[in-house]
Amino acid sequence: MSTLATATDRFLSVIDTHRNLQELQEGTLAFHQQIPFASQDEINAALHKLLPTVRTAHLVPMGSVALSCGALVKFGGDPAICGAALLDRLPDLLRGVGAFLREVHERANVQEYEEPDLNQLINLHINDILESNPEAAFAYLSQRPLKLGTIAHLSRSKPLRALARSRPELVQWSMEADALKGETSFLTTMLRVLDDAALTVLHPGEQKGFEVRISGLADNFQLHTLLADALIGDPEQGLLGGQKPDPRVVAAARDTILPPNTRLTTTGAFNLWNWPGLLPDGTLPTGTTGGWWIWNEGTPADILTFDGKRVILLGPPPYSQSWNAGRQFGHMRGELTVEHILAPDVVRDWLARLASAPRPQPPTQ
Repeated sequence: MSTLATATDRFLSVIDTHRNLQELQEGTLAFHQQIPFASQDEINAALHKLLPTVRTAHLVPMGSVALSCGALVKFGGDPAICGAALLDRLPDLLRGVGAFLREVHERANVQEYEEPDLNQLINLHINDILESNPEAAFAYLSQRPLKLGTIAHLSRSKPLRALARSRPELVQWSMEADALKGETSFLTTMLRVLDDAALTVLHPGEQKGFEVRISGLADNFQLHTLLADALIGDPEQGLLGGQKPDPRVVAAARDTILPPNTRLTTTGAFNLWNWPGLLPDGTLPTGTTGGWWIWNEGTPADILTFDGKRVILLGPPPYSQSWNAGRQFGHMRGELTVEHILAPDVVRDWLARLASAPRPQPPTQ
């Protein structure tokens, strides 16, 4: 029996018999210390051995199991082994986290705190909620390791992300829990990642357009970087004028992990607009009115559709905006491919249809 196989058996024994969180943490650490020295076959064997526990463990030890599965995947394990089972555990977790946070808010409203800090309220009420609604409290306590383990799998597997997208209730429950916490979690961001998604990209000023396909882009900083790299080039070849980003920045947006302490920045080549930003004369507004902007801080999933297709309009940046190179999820490969350069008459048709289409209400600022 390999060293990792022995460590896996010991870890499972700890999961079954632990009496307190300290024992659970110590057992988890001892298991993780053996992972870097194992072969890929040994790592996959460990994942198969953990799979039944992934499916059945109580949420508290399940957090340690999920985190350990994530560690195995980080060292080359197959995310397909435990990935679907981890997704199956998310509904109970996310509903429980939401129930816990709602109860915290309800208790705070009853006691009429003045501008309370949510974390302080959680610390104040968690012991009472452990008594009144233990499963919700356990879900809240278990969420970080379970989410991290799940994200580790999703970031390495397009098929697993597709499976998650086929269950829209997962992102709905994750967003509901986020709203109660007043933040957007990394899990929500990951669950909203698009793969093999088509974009129509139009530059009204240069009367050019492109059909683009993207996968694995966690935010629009990454999208902006890869658009600039792919679309800027020789105008005689149908590409856009401008300066391409540093190749190192592009590599970091795709699949390269920057060395520690490396600081690379890039500057936006465009301003990205949703299609309703186009004026009736087929031009984009000037100035800094951002009602229909596609914010770099957002995600490709936020981009509005026209006739069922996500559309990006490109214009000149109204001011200089820079950001750090890299990816939110270092092990998720970012992809952007230009599939077609649109013919001039196709670009004109697109812009005419967009300019004359009824506008939705602009988003609130």
